[in-house]
Amino acid sequence: MSVTEKIADWISHAKPLAGGESLRLSRNAMIDIAGCMIAGANDQATRRAQAAIEGLGTGPGRVVGSDISLPAPHAALVNGTAAHALDFDDNYHPLSGHATAVLAPAVLALGDERAADGTAVLDAYIAGLEAMSVIGLGVNLQHYELGWHTTSTIGGMGAAAAAARLCGFDADTTVRAISLAFSMASGSKIQFGTMAKPLHAGIAAMNGLLAARYAEAGITATPEPLDGRWGFQDLFVGGDGAGYAGSTVPVGDKTALETFGLKVKIHPCCASVHTAVDALVELMDAHDLDAGNIASVETVVNKVSYDNLMFDDPKTEMEARFSMHYAIAVALLRGRLTLADFDASAIGDPEVRSWYPKITMTRTPDDAPHPTATNGREPAETRITTKDGRTFTKFLQHPKGVLQNPLSDTEMWAKFDDCAGYLNDAKKAAKVRRMLEGLETISDIRDFTAMLAK
Repeated sequence: MSVTEKIADWISHAKPLAGGESLRLSRNAMIDIAGCMIAGANDQATRRAQAAIEGLGTGPGRVVGSDISLPAPHAALVNGTAAHALDFDDNYHPLSGHATAVLAPAVLALGDERAADGTAVLDAYIAGLEAMSVIGLGVNLQHYELGWHTTSTIGGMGAAAAAARLCGFDADTTVRAISLAFSMASGSKIQFGTMAKPLHAGIAAMNGLLAARYAEAGITATPEPLDGRWGFQDLFVGGDGAGYAGSTVPVGDKTALETFGLKVKIHPCCASVHTAVDALVELMDAHDLDAGNIASVETVVNKVSYDNLMFDDPKTEMEARFSMHYAIAVALLRGRLTLADFDASAIGDPEVRSWYPKITMTRTPDDAPHPTATNGREPAETRITTKDGRTFTKFLQHPKGVLQNPLSDTEMWAKFDDCAGYLNDAKKAAKVRRMLEGLETISDIRDFTAMLAK
């Protein structure tokens, strides 16, 4: 079998996936993304995406924070944009991108359409991560470093695989769904710092559902879109990627979700700043420092992080999410980064801006990068110089929130509560929380998605 056929065969025949550790991790991922969608529902990018799409018809898909319902692919587009709008959603190591912001809106919208139960939605989500893992590991990190936004390019194929699982497709139909999603793969990192970036997550979620519908309708497609001449690896990496030789999907006890976990964000901005900010906060705590003691801060990162953080003097909240200077300055002054720090009114804070000349970001040499590891592709070294001439340095491999350094349950729910505050309804937020705690027990996912709607 080809690599796509292997993925499809596994998806169509795998035993139920939402159990044990995979159940716990997938439920936690839904807790996290529900908060992100709530907080991002009124972002300008989300509202403009909704305005663009809502005139095209109605359907069963609930829209977070809105009283309208759309066809499932269009609901997935809007909710995917909301999920990624604040860049507070998780990252996934094999994808080198944002997995749950694509998969959750897709499977929830399809669940609305098909009246699926909570266990089936979680099962499909886990299957989508599996497909993303195989596809991503065959092309990354080269694919990402070439400038492709993997959330968009690989994300749509993962969403198609998840949809195939939820719909109960056979292997042949699943192959077609993934293959057709490949034909819609696109999205460049040049859009970072603009509304197009979160829209990419919505587009991928929508494309995955559309590809599944095309496949279900019988549209044919090449049985191997990933490997070989003119396939995904050949066109999107140019033959320099890891390749799919020997690629497998799990046949043992562990899913990709259990193997890699997710990078759950504790800072609402690009993941490329997280290790540098975490190291800064740890150094300040360890040496009893505050902004008044510090003369300058230096950060050293690898090429992938350096390229992502393209704004040293951000003018908008979108640009600030991709700025090492802004993140370090806010962390210096406040000890953490919150959603409020990325409001439009916060970006011009003169106290924050006064720190920019005292903050530097440099990249490691090509022949001597920081070491990388699983869930540690964006390490950083942070160096503080104090006003009295002392220097403190810390290197961090893994940011807070990854499998090797996870959030506690208290931290997970604190993040959710922060995001759920955007509901402006404490009773409703508490009910959403209770439903998330037992998501797998919900007999009709529409009972949950109705709570996320206005």
